[in-house]
Amino acid sequence: MVATLLFVSVLVFVVVRVLPGDPAIVMLGLDASPDTVARLRASMGLDRPLPVQYMEWMGAALQGNLGRSIQYDVPVAGLILSRLAVTLPLTLMAAALMAFAAVPLGVYAATHHRRWGDYLTWGGSHQAVSTAGDRAWAGRSSPSSCPRSPWDSSSSPCSPAPPGPPCSKCCARST
Repeated sequence: MVATLLFVSVLVFVVVRVLPGDPAIVMLGLDASPDTVARLRASMGLDRPLPVQYMEWMGAALQGNLGRSIQYDVPVAGLILSRLAVTLPLTLMAAALMAFAAVPLGVYAATHHRRWGDYLTWGGSHQAVSTAGDRAWAGRSSPSSCPRSPWDSSSSPCSPAPPGPPCSKCCARST
């Protein structure tokens, strides 16, 4: 289990670091001077080699310091804890629902192997998992009601306003 956690931490760390986009430019905006970006990169430790960055990050994470959120500028551990009050009950309810549904269906499918009940159970569970995954992905990738990102200085201001309620990120609706 420790080896798996170590592998996943290395994998996530490397993937996040090699993705396009510089956190310093995201924080400062596209109009920031190269000097300012370089100073912020140095203060964040992004100018060091990847193995050094990983070891420093892992050492801090093992001590409970998960760093600061680039988007919210607050400690990441605090963000996780603030969302745990909602996430934990949802997770427990989903696990309970899964257990109460999956165990009887699995027993039924096993006792009716290669018959219509087995195929119906398999097809229904496959469809449920596929639909749930599609909905979760669509929720994460759907555009927000905000017409531009708060750090995107190249976009035009919030006019015309998008349909729906005003967003709190970058503009207020003028009606």
